Amino acid sequence: MEPYAIDMGGYLAWSRYLANIGPAGLYASYHIVYAPFYLYFLWLSGLVAKIFGLSYFWHSVMIKLWAVLFEALGAWLLYRMAERANQRHTGMVAALCYLMNPGVFVNSSVWGQFDAIPATMLLGVIFLMESGKRNAGALLFLVAVLTKPQSGLLVPIVLYLYFRGFRLERKRVMSLVSGIVAGIALYLLIVMPFYEPTDLCGSKIPAFLDPFWWLFDLYLRSIQDYPYATANAFNFWTLVGGQVQKDTLPFLGLTYQTWGNILFLLSAVYVFYLLYKGKGDVFSVIYGSYLILFSAFMWITKMHERYLLPAIIFIILAAAYDKMHIPAAILTSICVFSNQLVIYIISFRKVYWLQRWDPTAICIAAATLITYVLAMANGYRSIEKKT
Repeated sequence: MEPYAIDMGGYLAWSRYLANIGPAGLYASYHIVYAPFYLYFLWLSGLVAKIFGLSYFWHSVMIKLWAVLFEALGAWLLYRMAERANQRHTGMVAALCYLMNPGVFVNSSVWGQFDAIPATMLLGVIFLMESGKRNAGALLFLVAVLTKPQSGLLVPIVLYLYFRGFRLERKRVMSLVSGIVAGIALYLLIVMPFYEPTDLCGSKIPAFLDPFWWLFDLYLRSIQDYPYATANAFNFWTLVGGQVQKDTLPFLGLTYQTWGNILFLLSAVYVFYLLYKGKGDVFSVIYGSYLILFSAFMWITKMHERYLLPAIIFIILAAAYDKMHIPAAILTSICVFSNQLVIYIISFRKVYWLQRWDPTAICIAAATLITYVLAMANGYRSIEKKT
């Protein structure tokens, strides 16, 4: 199927540039809002396409395959984590459900996006942390953030897992120090081939720190591309007329952006309450991650249609632990699928933004809000049942 033309057009152009010229000057030549890690996949794709003379179709198929490979890895992680909880058969079902999930399929195999890559990485972070491999988990989390910045939403949960039971003992302190050093080295290894000095380099930012500021500068500039209450994400703001409305506009005495931040922070407090009640066990961490990602999609402004996708892998795993969450898993998948499908279909008419009060968007946003309320309620019910 045809990919989403704007996104795939960019990926192909970057892929060819990397194959022909290399990473130097890429960010100056194109408007790129992504950190560099995914660009290495595009680089390799471009080299293969150049060597074998691949057509547009096969080049784009190869780009899509990276996300599909990570979906398969994500399915394996679902199985392994369910197996650890003595749910081997359920884990197999969960893995198959993820591989055949319509929301995941549309994102990678149709649209050509790669949200499944950081989604798999985030689940892998929890898998490693729960295996006692804190530094490996932290390094994988860094790579996830260097793939898509939305991965950073799970910073509080990752910090909780990393420092859970931490004591000021020589072994733990040395492990922390070695982890920090490894993180800096890994960051520089990924970033430096693409790095270009920022406007503040040598003036407000010392030259040796500028490679680290470069990432923040990139992300800060990228979020200004679509400064709306919602940017085609069918969430709460769609229901109150926030579609393609500047998030700095007034809403109930504040602004869309301020209300979004307040509501997200309140939701995060609730999630950490559940984490506390669940005594930080694996299930509460998994479900907490799902709720954090869902809460961000529902409340934070500037959200796109694809940003709920990483929540799918977590709710499917939660459903493998407790069948109570199967309805939320099904509904979340349908909402993600529907949101992407609507935006994908209108793109063939050269329409890339829905109108403010689009009836289809409002219906899907209402279903998404109902799913969110169910998910928040089920979180409390499942934790109470355990305790």
